[in-house]
Amino acid sequence: MKVSRCLNSSGADTGEDQEGERQLPKSADAYRMGLSGLVSSAAKLVQHRFFIIAGAFPYALGAAVGYEVTGEMDWRLLLLGLIGVVFVSLGIEGMNEYFDSIKGGDRVFSSSRRIRIWWHLPLGIAGFTLALAVAAYLVTLRGWGVLVFALCGGGVAFSYLMPPINLSYRGLGETVIAIAYGPGLTLGSFYLQTGRVSWVPVLVSGVPGLAMFAVALANEVPDYYGDRLVGKRNLIVRLGPRNGVLLYGLVLIFWFGLILAGLLSGAFPLALGLCFVFVPLAFRNVRHGLKYCTSPVRCGSVISTTILVFVVANTVAIASYVFGRAF
Repeated sequence: MKVSRCLNSSGADTGEDQEGERQLPKSADAYRMGLSGLVSSAAKLVQHRFFIIAGAFPYALGAAVGYEVTGEMDWRLLLLGLIGVVFVSLGIEGMNEYFDSIKGGDRVFSSSRRIRIWWHLPLGIAGFTLALAVAAYLVTLRGWGVLVFALCGGGVAFSYLMPPINLSYRGLGETVIAIAYGPGLTLGSFYLQTGRVSWVPVLVSGVPGLAMFAVALANEVPDYYGDRLVGKRNLIVRLGPRNGVLLYGLVLIFWFGLILAGLLSGAFPLALGLCFVFVPLAFRNVRHGLKYCTSPVRCGSVISTTILVFVVANTVAIASYVFGRAF
């Protein structure tokens, strides 16, 4: 049996050195493990609750396009609109969790007996109520067009979540998400800044819209068995996991194609060409998804990397329009 040796804080030999190697002090090791755990927990929180913050990216993109067109930014309108987007996102999150708990979708394989959380429904109601209040105030500042966007967004959200329409259960949820996080938020934010609509934000909204479509598909693959058991017939359930992964790849092809067309036509800033560094990652995700589409645990990396693509691409687009096409 080997003698353990290590050095204490003063440099003296304490006689503890397992396998003849000097080990870190326990406090430093615990700190490193704690920091690693904190980062891991934060990453999981962002992944699992990404849809709460995702709306900020297309919203900021629409405002950035408006800034490039007019050369002005109304920071009060920008902040108020962002608050409204956050309230809507919280409302959707609360309602989605509430109705999923009724159906049992996300917890069909869970051993926990606490299926329903009491604050989900109040959170959903409060989120939508506060968002409506923000929209009403913005109408007084920008005009009735804001109300049109708000009502359309609210109608889409409720039709996605609530019975009897339940678009998320009818294979249309992913399309609704793409429209909401694409043209909906981007064009709405552009209108809030400029007071008009234009084809430019509609075209560029395909960048967040198609990327969010891919995120939604990747997010549904691990839930295939649970969604199928509770009758949530989204696209992954209708097509099957393997075909769903192929559809995911097709969406990314369209996404890259849109960016290429925008660059060649001069409609997009040249900096968006940086998105093509994700082509190998897209191929890797499709291969990985096809291999592990029936293993929910192993699909997590596809979700996280697709979220990374969404965040980086939108950040590049926002910075490009804010700092000019020479960026």
